[in-house]
Amino acid sequence: MRLQTILLPMKGICNVTEMYFHKAGSRIDFDGYFNLFYIDKRKHYTELQGLRLKLTLKGYRRVFLMHDRQVLREESLREHIETEYCFEFPYLCTENGVFWFALEETDCNEKVMQGYYEGFAPDPRVINLIAAICTYKREPYILRNLKTIREQFFCRAEELEATKHMQLWLIDNGKTLKNQEEIYELLTEVNAQDSNGGERIRIYPNRNAGGSGGFTRGMLEAVRQKDRLGLTHILLMDDDALFDPDLFVRVYGFLSTLKETYRTVTLGGTLLREDFPYIQQACGEWFDHFAVRNEHPLVDLRFYQNCTAPFLCESADEQKRYSGWWCCCYSLEVVRSNNLPIPLFLHHDDIEFGIRNRKNGIVFLNGVGVWHKGFELTFTGANLYYDVRNSLITTALHEPQRTAWEVKKWIWKRITAAAIEFRYAEAKLVYQGLIDFCKGPGWLYSQDPDKLNTAVRSQTALSNIEDLKAELTPDEYDGILQEIDQYRKTFGIETLRGYYSPEHRNAGLLKKATFNGWFLPADKTLTAISATDSPFAAYRKKRVVLFEPFSGKATVAGRDFREFRRAVGFYIKTSRIIDRHYKRAASEYRERLREMTSQKAWEHYLGLSECKN
Repeated sequence: MRLQTILLPMKGICNVTEMYFHKAGSRIDFDGYFNLFYIDKRKHYTELQGLRLKLTLKGYRRVFLMHDRQVLREESLREHIETEYCFEFPYLCTENGVFWFALEETDCNEKVMQGYYEGFAPDPRVINLIAAICTYKREPYILRNLKTIREQFFCRAEELEATKHMQLWLIDNGKTLKNQEEIYELLTEVNAQDSNGGERIRIYPNRNAGGSGGFTRGMLEAVRQKDRLGLTHILLMDDDALFDPDLFVRVYGFLSTLKETYRTVTLGGTLLREDFPYIQQACGEWFDHFAVRNEHPLVDLRFYQNCTAPFLCESADEQKRYSGWWCCCYSLEVVRSNNLPIPLFLHHDDIEFGIRNRKNGIVFLNGVGVWHKGFELTFTGANLYYDVRNSLITTALHEPQRTAWEVKKWIWKRITAAAIEFRYAEAKLVYQGLIDFCKGPGWLYSQDPDKLNTAVRSQTALSNIEDLKAELTPDEYDGILQEIDQYRKTFGIETLRGYYSPEHRNAGLLKKATFNGWFLPADKTLTAISATDSPFAAYRKKRVVLFEPFSGKATVAGRDFREFRRAVGFYIKTSRIIDRHYKRAASEYRERLREMTSQKAWEHYLGLSECKN
């Protein structure tokens, strides 16, 4: 059984050679992130009884089988003739570390190198997988990914066993995909190639209930059709994520070899950055004290020592993590008619569901993941409402020990962060998120999610940078453009490391005592502040331009004492609300969790029960 393909840099996906191999002279070490074989995780979770490396080669003189940095075996090759080889690794007598291989190339101009790791299990599991992609009016992303899946996966059905055991479901929250001619033609073409007459790709038009509604629709359909299609797992994926289709091969190979003890384990997805494709943003996170925790952000995977660090290649300490739904695979023994997500629209649906089902365990494998845009490059905006409301729900459900005083401090901190940077609408959204949480699960469930989202998003909006001309003098406008241009030129990993550093949101005593300079004379110099800058960057400023460097959006903001008094009022109001309503609301969410996460409740919420009738 193919467990993982030997990958090479691919234009349009990832061109960073060090993610795949490292070359020195005539030797090529296939010890990059994507081509390492993690031993400890396979030993811990699977029934593998042997491991082979199958290669088709031409133009290479020798091959070296490697364990960590030790040469296990060296073989001479037929340099000028394309030949298939099969090499055995000492899997049974090796407990940890990584396997990989190296090639010594010749001067031959014509070279061939392709292959894969093949594993053996005594009784492979029957796996039938649904990959469910939730989308909302993002046809260009969907078309891009469909083309990649067709060319790199479905069109290789003769060599990839996984293609016979996977379907792709597009959950269309915008109900627009079938109107896109190129997408519909591609879908029809792929389905026509299925020798069994089935549908490899399906579109499910869905009510716009956000990511939680879209992914849950995929879960609902999987539960409904589980017996008819023999389904065992569902893989959730974002529509705007970029991925190598070998992801599906690795998921299928791993699940097929699982031990009985781990048959319901969750297979999480690594998050890589699109702007710096060699940077790992996250490989499992957890939620604690109102915050998402990540001990290893911004890991540079170009380096072997990082790819073989214990937190990546060992099975220990994975249990407390959850995986974001940019890429996450669940057993349909976990996803059930009485165990579905909460209708949160977006943000924290994956966190809450992951925490709730943590007892099943979770594992992360190299090559099972996606590339995605950085989340810190845009201002929180309307999403702050969901961050606050849904963090409170998650906390109420899974950290009931949190006190009203802890809740107050967290809420006040969010209001302060928005107010000192003149993001007054966001300060109001913090307040609104608390209020709506306190209305309880009955109110949450009764809302029209699309209308609520529209109302929330109408409160915050950035304009195009060009629109700033109406608010700034020509000199101010030119100066701001220069600052933004300079930011773009110098933007890099160090910018991001500064953003994620503990010092980012810390400030000196003077800034804190004067509410970031509000009680001091204003500095009238106009400056530009990005989403990656500290909120305290607005210290003593009268006006600033808040800009998103790569979206082309910006707004002019500044001191407004009326809004400042309003923000101060939120401290008092939120304190009273928490004292009066938090404990009751938190208890109601815990009591009604099962009710809200049932198949019947979701079918009603998405309007599917009416369709059945």
